[in-house]
Amino acid sequence: MLKVKITMCGLLMLLLSTKVYSDGFEAWDFKPINGSLQDTIAWFDEAKAVHERLGGSVEYWQHDVMGNNVVSYIIRFDTGEDWASFKDKLSEDDAWQSWINANYATFSSHLVESFNLGNVLDPNATSSVWEDINIVYFSAWDAADGKTAADLLTSMQTSASIQDKFDLNPMVYSSGLGVMYFITGAASWSEWQSNVAKRNESQEWVEYWSAAGRDPAGEFVQQATSVRIQ
Repeated sequence: MLKVKITMCGLLMLLLSTKVYSDGFEAWDFKPINGSLQDTIAWFDEAKAVHERLGGSVEYWQHDVMGNNVVSYIIRFDTGEDWASFKDKLSEDDAWQSWINANYATFSSHLVESFNLGNVLDPNATSSVWEDINIVYFSAWDAADGKTAADLLTSMQTSASIQDKFDLNPMVYSSGLGVMYFITGAASWSEWQSNVAKRNESQEWVEYWSAAGRDPAGEFVQQATSVRIQ
């Protein structure tokens, strides 16, 4: 157990200190522009043309975060090196500077939250792990009182190992500090719900969840559902 904790802590420190990770992404959550999903996507498309030219892979997702509707602009990268190269190019790109200058008021007034996260459980993954996932449920967690980030990640690793048996595509993302995001996903909500029901009936899951309830490694922060829209 000590070896596992040391390994997980090392992963977090590596992610924090060097940004050398695989399957990383930036996510910008916005309130819908003019209250319209169509207007928001049209606005996103202007930025997407620049970002994909510079090496990012852009997706749009719609979230229900604790009852609040937000639309997320996500830029995915296969490696930390890809992310760093993109950021260097972005800072010098005239088209991007022109766009952000013209749209800064809209950008800043509608931005809800932003993230820069990397895949913690599978440091060899690429963004292709998202290819067949169109819906996700995610929950955000902090380490519980008296617990460490390594304790929380170890618990999440156990959870993921069980949920993977039921094709729930478990993933954990972190910036290396604070909150960790536990994600399950599927091609559709029907598929996800069916797999969750099978998971919940398994003795292994019942024992894990019961033990986690008695001695929680994490403190719940928030949850959300999300649907890929483009």
